[in-house]
Amino acid sequence: MISLEGVRKVYNRETHISIRDFVFEDGTSYCILGPSGSGKSTLLNIIAGITKPTEGEVCVGENRVSSLLEKELDRFRFEYIGYIPQDLKLLDEFTVVDNLSMVELGGEITKKPEEALKWVGLGHKLRAKIKRLSGGEKQRVAIARVLLKSPKVMLCDEPTGSLNTAKGIEIMELLVKIHKEENNILIVVTHDDRMCKYFDKVIKFEDMLGGIRDA
Repeated sequence: MISLEGVRKVYNRETHISIRDFVFEDGTSYCILGPSGSGKSTLLNIIAGITKPTEGEVCVGENRVSSLLEKELDRFRFEYIGYIPQDLKLLDEFTVVDNLSMVELGGEITKKPEEALKWVGLGHKLRAKIKRLSGGEKQRVAIARVLLKSPKVMLCDEPTGSLNTAKGIEIMELLVKIHKEENNILIVVTHDDRMCKYFDKVIKFEDMLGGIRDA
């Protein structure tokens, strides 16, 4: 379970986001809808412990994320969080398997790169360089990278933003399929309301806010 209690983030003395108290339930998939620049990425970063809230508390399982020290945060993120950022953060000049193998530097993985790539239908692209892949294939590599750890929470930032409708549907169906098999919490933030039907719960981001203005 993820709980948000009185969470607010301030930049340059301006409130960027203020979130109403909210709970994400175990084994549930969530689609959070909102326009670009509304603060959805900030919310994911706060849940992942990448951004520290100015006020309030975030709890993921038994972890009070906002109170963890840096070494504790590193352990928490590796053990609990699978994050697929909007820019994917893949190394273009490296091969697919090299990008995945780097995850092992952070701790013990639960799946081998070859196994994770088969899950996402890219077992045949093991030695391909990232720069040679299509946009949809890069998304699948990013999903495979997350799978290596079997995370309890999967966070996805606009996973279909750079894809056409057909490829976007493929990626959403894959994310939900993995979520169901892993029985984790899946939170996807997007501006694309065509993807809503794939999720257990759909939330308008504005309904989560207790007040927002530009930083």
